[in-house]
Amino acid sequence: MMNKQSWLLVANGSEAMIYKYIASGQALEELGGSGNGTRRYKDEDLVTDRPGVMSAGGSNMHGQSALEPAVSPTDKAKLDFAKQVVDEVESARCDSTLQSLDIIASPEMLGLLRENMNKNLLKLINKTVDKDGIDKTEDELLALIAD
Repeated sequence: MMNKQSWLLVANGSEAMIYKYIASGQALEELGGSGNGTRRYKDEDLVTDRPGVMSAGGSNMHGQSALEPAVSPTDKAKLDFAKQVVDEVESARCDSTLQSLDIIASPEMLGLLRENMNKNLLKLINKTVDKDGIDKTEDELLALIAD
């Protein structure tokens, strides 16, 4: 029988880190993380099959192609990344590893994470803090979540 764990998920639009609470919640142990690398690219670099530029004539008043993606590549990358992070946490829930989850995430990422969580995973959320905590130390993260 595995010990159930309480996790702290720290995320922003391009990086995520998962920690496990140890020492009765007084310390954190890094379990791993991932990044989607979008920081290094501009929108134009992320789109390889962009349609040709339309001429300014024609009936389209805004000069934008009708084939333009509705979601910018950067937003799509963030959404895909949020789904990837949620999948990792969800698999721990399915393994019965995860008992509770705290989240420190930038406001935009927090929204994306919640949108992609099922009701069973949402039930495990204990505390959320809408700040980008990726660059914080473990002690700073513990202080943030303790507030």
